[in-house]
Amino acid sequence: MVIVLEAHAYRLTIDPDHGATILTADWRKPDGAWMPLLAPLDEPSKGLSAGCFIMAPFANRIRSGRFPFQNREIVFAMNRPDAGMACHGVARDLCWSISETSGTHAVLQCVHSADDYPWQFSLRFRIAIADHGLELSLDMQNLADEAFPFGVGLHPYFPRRPQTTVTFSSQGTYRKDQWGLPLPQLDAETGILSGEPLLVETHLGLDACFVDWAPAWARIDWPTERARLDLAAEGAFRHLHLFAPEAREVFCIEPVSHLPDAVNRPSLAASAAMHVLAPQETLSATLKLSMSMF
Repeated sequence: MVIVLEAHAYRLTIDPDHGATILTADWRKPDGAWMPLLAPLDEPSKGLSAGCFIMAPFANRIRSGRFPFQNREIVFAMNRPDAGMACHGVARDLCWSISETSGTHAVLQCVHSADDYPWQFSLRFRIAIADHGLELSLDMQNLADEAFPFGVGLHPYFPRRPQTTVTFSSQGTYRKDQWGLPLPQLDAETGILSGEPLLVETHLGLDACFVDWAPAWARIDWPTERARLDLAAEGAFRHLHLFAPEAREVFCIEPVSHLPDAVNRPSLAASAAMHVLAPQETLSATLKLSMSMF
């Protein structure tokens, strides 16, 4: 069952059976024409390479599917064994239940506990359309009887139209090792410190997490549509990952709570780390999106 929400010039479709993934998001322009905000995901069963999916109980990658925690080594299966990585957690692979739905909002939930997976957690995802735009809120609770590191993120795929720009500010991004994972050296030159627009088509191939995203705000401008999207984050979304693949006319602005493989990299800044949640403790984050013309 695909959920359809439509109100205030926004229209969404959400698939509970494939990770509570947002399959499509569209905005009705003042002239009445519908404009896609996300690259549409037509076949979620074949992989989540469009739309917007949830990353949990960790975002991005953990090398070799292992990490040390409290004097023991945690080992779990990798979903990208060819690359030697565990990637984006398991929330996007789960079937979620619908606890609330109306024309303007939906609340979906899932619980995950498996003997071969170290994380035990519940997730609540609220998607709402308000007069000012969209609100996507995540709450993840530790269901284990001991403290454990957790992380969360959203992975939207936006259309890369001609002359698309992205604007945000951060402290920079870390240099990378041979696996594309962060080293302790912060490269401020690669960071977007001044909040100046970045022309996406001149940075194809970029795959980097920008640390200490502050203010937690970004803007996408699509000049050919004379339209812009403002994104504002709250809660655990402390960093922004920017991914601009060369082979597709899409790009990703991903709000995340921690850096790639941070659980294996204690030499990174404290803000880069995953959140260690006590039993029953909850990690919460919200992303707000608002469209306008210019």
